[in-house]
Amino acid sequence: MNAGTAKINITPFSSLWMDGMIRKHKSEGVHDQIFARALVMSRGEHFENACAVVSVEVCALKGEDIRKVKDSASIKTGIPSGNIIIAATHTHSGPATIGFFNPSEPDYLNKLLEKLTLLIMEAAGAVKPVLVGYASGHEDTISHYRRLLADDGHVVMNWETYPSEKIIGPLGEIDPEVGVLKLFDSQNPEKVVCIIFNHAGHPNVMSGENYLISGDYPGLAATLLEDEFGGIAMFLNGAQGSVDIDGLRDRDWEGVERTGKTLAAVVSRTAQNILFSPYSELHIGLVRYTVPPRRITESELRWAEQVLETTGGTVQALADGVGDDYKALLIKRLHESEDSEFEIEQTCFAVNDCAFLSFPGELFTEIGMHIKEESLFFHTYIIGLANGNISYVPTRKAIHEGGYAVDTRTVGDEAEEIIVSHSLELLEKVYRCKK
Repeated sequence: MNAGTAKINITPFSSLWMDGMIRKHKSEGVHDQIFARALVMSRGEHFENACAVVSVEVCALKGEDIRKVKDSASIKTGIPSGNIIIAATHTHSGPATIGFFNPSEPDYLNKLLEKLTLLIMEAAGAVKPVLVGYASGHEDTISHYRRLLADDGHVVMNWETYPSEKIIGPLGEIDPEVGVLKLFDSQNPEKVVCIIFNHAGHPNVMSGENYLISGDYPGLAATLLEDEFGGIAMFLNGAQGSVDIDGLRDRDWEGVERTGKTLAAVVSRTAQNILFSPYSELHIGLVRYTVPPRRITESELRWAEQVLETTGGTVQALADGVGDDYKALLIKRLHESEDSEFEIEQTCFAVNDCAFLSFPGELFTEIGMHIKEESLFFHTYIIGLANGNISYVPTRKAIHEGGYAVDTRTVGDEAEEIIVSHSLELLEKVYRCKK
């Protein structure tokens, strides 16, 4: 198998709006540089059976913007567009590339898209023979299940101040698995070409009160791993829709350092014990389908209209989460576009018995773990926020329970079953090719 890598600095040089939180104003500087990293893998010298994986230290990217990069990079490299995965790390301290709550930054975004095309081209031009190994580690202190059940039956998010004696406990579990894929230079196996590390988490240690650009804890972890191993270290987020950092602890730069160093240490220990396989086989698969939109009820619409009469459509800045003002605007928008289904594209690439499966949004962690458990591959990892973002995909159970992500979802109640079914079919298809 062949592989090539590339890395580019994408730090903005001027003040701009940031994504991930509802902020009062634009950024005020840079705490740490942010980057995009690319890995191109191929079976041989030609790229018709190659794939590209790109990790971008931003909160999210729209599917239509990513398609521009994929189509352009495909023309220039020969890598099929469907074999290109561009994933956001989901840092909540990056430039507004999607405009979740504040305005997006089109000038920055357009330059970023151009850079990502060049990045894939550079990685494709650097391919050389590699050896590959993989393993899983365990980390259970960074991510916490963020949906808590109160004694009156309603859902409390873990960043909300609420009497601890009134909390019964979390409504689910985290996914502590840390997936590590390690690529070695076949001519010099002591040299590391790339380390991919995958973990389900929410990179928002720094809240909406932060106005400094940062890659948050995954950015720090990647930098530390590159310093230790050489090559590039690429973070790919997992199914992180129902997990978060501890919302009431370490919401500062020391917290970023603690969580970043913790994740890097787990990846390092796992990577150090990985031995390369004498033979590596790459397989790639793709599936496209649609998911119905969320249906807004008459009572929800009436509530939203009452709120909008009071707010006038304005949204107040918040350190975490969203208020009724934002929810009302979202409900109004969803009601006006509820005939539009969501187009889903998922790509799976597998090296031997290790598979990575992309998803364009924030799957609840339970859904990701279900897919992983049912997969035929010994190791299966979800790449969240990849090739677009349709926002949160809750479980049916969570939809009945309510809560932040349920209130702000855009997909219909049946999304979980549709996504799980297609994901497992794609994994099985790629697995059969392997066999």
